[in-house]
Amino acid sequence: MTSISNTIFIIKNNYHKTIKQYAKVIVIAIINDYCLVEDIETLERLWIAKYDIYPINNTFLGGWWEKSAYYDKLYKEMGIIN
Repeated sequence: MTSISNTIFIIKNNYHKTIKQYAKVIVIAIINDYCLVEDIETLERLWIAKYDIYPINNTFLGGWWEKSAYYDKLYKEMGIIN
């Protein structure tokens, strides 16, 4: 069974001052469509909309996040994911 606590996400966009684009984050809390995420490297936290993050190590999370061939290909070409 997959769990959100075991999932690493990546930030899709570059408009956050505390956590930059392509940073790897974990989800700390979820309220409605917003997630409190924590940067794995800097430990900075930020509330962000769920559509601004993308799971990179779990393929199924109860349908809340959908896999995208576009993002999978982009992040693989960049060397962010395997």
